[in-house]
Amino acid sequence: MKSLFLALVAAGSLTLAPAAMAQTPNKNAKLTIGWAEPIDTLNPATTGARNVGPVVANMFDMLVWLTPDFEITPHLATKWTVSDDGLTYTFTLREGVTFHDGTPFDAEAVVANINYITNKETQSKIALGLLGPCGSAKALDKYTVQFTCSAPYAPLLAQLGEPYLGMQSPKAIAQYGKDLGLHPTGTGPFQFVSYSPNQSLVLKRNEAYNWGPAAVKHSGPPNIAEVTFQIVPNSQARVSQFLSGQSQMMQQTPGVYWNSLQKQDKYTAIPVPISGLGIFSPINASKFPTNDIAVRKAILHAIDKKGVIQLAEAGVFPVHNTPLQKGMTGYDPSLEDAYPYDPAKAEALLKDAGWTKNGEFWEKDGKRLAFTINAIATVPSYPLLSQAMQGYLRKAGMDVSVQQLAVPAWLASNINGETSMAPLQYIGVDPDALHFWFLPGEYFNWSKFSDPKLTDLIKEGQKERDPAKRAEIYHQVQKIIMDNAVMMPIRQNIDLVMTTKKLTGVTYMGGGFEYLLPATLSD
Repeated sequence: MKSLFLALVAAGSLTLAPAAMAQTPNKNAKLTIGWAEPIDTLNPATTGARNVGPVVANMFDMLVWLTPDFEITPHLATKWTVSDDGLTYTFTLREGVTFHDGTPFDAEAVVANINYITNKETQSKIALGLLGPCGSAKALDKYTVQFTCSAPYAPLLAQLGEPYLGMQSPKAIAQYGKDLGLHPTGTGPFQFVSYSPNQSLVLKRNEAYNWGPAAVKHSGPPNIAEVTFQIVPNSQARVSQFLSGQSQMMQQTPGVYWNSLQKQDKYTAIPVPISGLGIFSPINASKFPTNDIAVRKAILHAIDKKGVIQLAEAGVFPVHNTPLQKGMTGYDPSLEDAYPYDPAKAEALLKDAGWTKNGEFWEKDGKRLAFTINAIATVPSYPLLSQAMQGYLRKAGMDVSVQQLAVPAWLASNINGETSMAPLQYIGVDPDALHFWFLPGEYFNWSKFSDPKLTDLIKEGQKERDPAKRAEIYHQVQKIIMDNAVMMPIRQNIDLVMTTKKLTGVTYMGGGFEYLLPATLSD
């Protein structure tokens, strides 16, 4: 990930909001953020949404802190050791930390969190997977906790820095049960005030906060007194809110406005790189007609990604061609040209596989090459990307339709294997993120593809601790994925954040989660 961070800096495309050294912080400042997506839950252990990550990151602290270039640094844990066999992780915890409800943070609190995440009744999504085989924890003393793994798991340390593993108050876990997501109680720089579903979330400064990560270089509580996440899924409404001064920060800035606003002196553009698998689409290998590998490969050759990004998002994002984004451990540049835009190649693949043209569309055995791309209706970029992809595929003789669904119906369609393609994102700080999508039985195995060699390699990658050997393993993993055309990378995943010049010091943690502890809002 470090190379992606440096590349963005070198290209002049990465701008952190400048630190507010020349301004006197307004300690009573109230910040409003135009937030692009609804919140499924405020429980970090059970959310399945990337966009909830930055929200909970400001309420909950993690054991370790990931810098933007993915250095693992201390946070709630001040130091740690790993056994020679890779099965035991021992953490020394920071003293003097309290949860927002006054509960002390200690080793027993960590144990309570791990037990909660691994409890089947919790139905944890991302958090449980991030622990891998390391779901057992015990307190050795008041401020020493030990994780035990059933198998070596190299990604654990980095993944403990994701906000989905933010520490929650054991008292709140016991008190609120299934309603915990409505009563978020962490140790973070901001604490919960109120939440109106699909409207707004209000946080206030944690006045006691003096244990921020050293890497952020901010002492004491936040400068900003109150933060409101105003949930505005409609892109035009979010832009209008920002331009009128009703908000001082907006995320997921539409491409056309991103291009124009950053040219104006009164705004600051912050492209936040979101690591992982980028914006991509699984391709269902179990459902006609994409159960035919020739069709899947033809799809990849038939779509001009640069054209899709231009049509859907004003061309502001770089193309993404590999399962792992540039900068991730294991990224393989040799796969960049695996499927160039080549309509003639797509046609040849279909002909060789026995497909014939009957009028406008391809057919085989009396069945038309027809399928649906499902898009989340509440995230504007996904329908736009789907429609742009649809145009290229129909031009190539594939009868493709686009269906916009609410999140519950969209999830059900993917889980049940009813979807051929669905553009989406997946955040990851380690190449093991691929296991969620390509190991049999995993929640996100929406391509319904499995391969014994692929499974063995992914499991080998989880255990291998040597960086060079891990990279080579993930080169092989990605080649199998691309050779079988069960995934279509589309574009790099970047949150286009725009702020007013009065807001400075906005930063983000590794993985691409906006963080407001050091931010300042001036009058």
